[in-house]
Amino acid sequence: MQQALGLHKGTVFRILRALESHRVAARNEDGTFVLGNRVLWWGTCYRRKCDLSKLVRPHLEKLRDLTSETAAFSIMMGNQTVVVDQAISPYATSTRFDIGFSAPMHAGATGRVMLAHLDPERRKNLSNQRLERFTERTITDRRRLEQELNKCLAQGFAFSEGERLLGTSSIAAPIFGLDKEVLGVISVTGPSARLTHKRCKSIASTLLKETRLLAQQMNRT
Repeated sequence: MQQALGLHKGTVFRILRALESHRVAARNEDGTFVLGNRVLWWGTCYRRKCDLSKLVRPHLEKLRDLTSETAAFSIMMGNQTVVVDQAISPYATSTRFDIGFSAPMHAGATGRVMLAHLDPERRKNLSNQRLERFTERTITDRRRLEQELNKCLAQGFAFSEGERLLGTSSIAAPIFGLDKEVLGVISVTGPSARLTHKRCKSIASTLLKETRLLAQQMNRT
C-alpha cells in the first residue's frame, strides 16, 4: 500500500489506525492489517442485495405512528452522527432533518448513544476534545458527559432536551451488530413541550423493542 500510493510509512499507519477505529480494518495476532468486520458486513449486504432503507423504514414508520413524533435512523461517520433516513411527524410543529444532517457526538441523545458504545480509548479521546456549546443546555463538562455516557450504557438509551436546539427533545437507542458494535441509532425527536422526560420514559420500551427487532433483521442479512 505504501509503495503503490507513494505515501510516507507514518502516513499509511495513521490511515490504517483510522480505518481500524471504524472497524473497516482489523489486525491479526501478528500485527498485520486485514479487512474489518464492518467491511465484511457491507459485503454480505451487497451480495444478498440488502437494501438498508427497506429494513429500517418500517421500524421508523411504526415508531412515528405510535408516538406521532419524528423517528430517524443515524450512523456514525468520522466523529459525527449522520441522519440517513426518517419518518416525519404528522404534526405541523415537529422536528425534521435534512438527510445527511450531521452533528457532534457529545450534544444530543443520538450522539451520546454512539459515543457511549465506542471502545474505551476512542471514547476517551473524543470526550477529551473541545466540547462545543450549541445552547445553554449543551453538556460541555467532561465529568457530566461521562456520567451521562455511563447512564446510557446502564439503561440502554439516552435522553436529551434542548442540547442542540432549544425546545427540542430526543430519545435514542442503538442497533447492535453481531460483535456488539453499533450499526446505527434510532431516535424519536420532537418539541420538548410534547416529548417530555416522563413521556420519553414511556416510549423507551417501545423504542428498545424496535431496535432489537431491527438488529435481528440486519444481522441475518
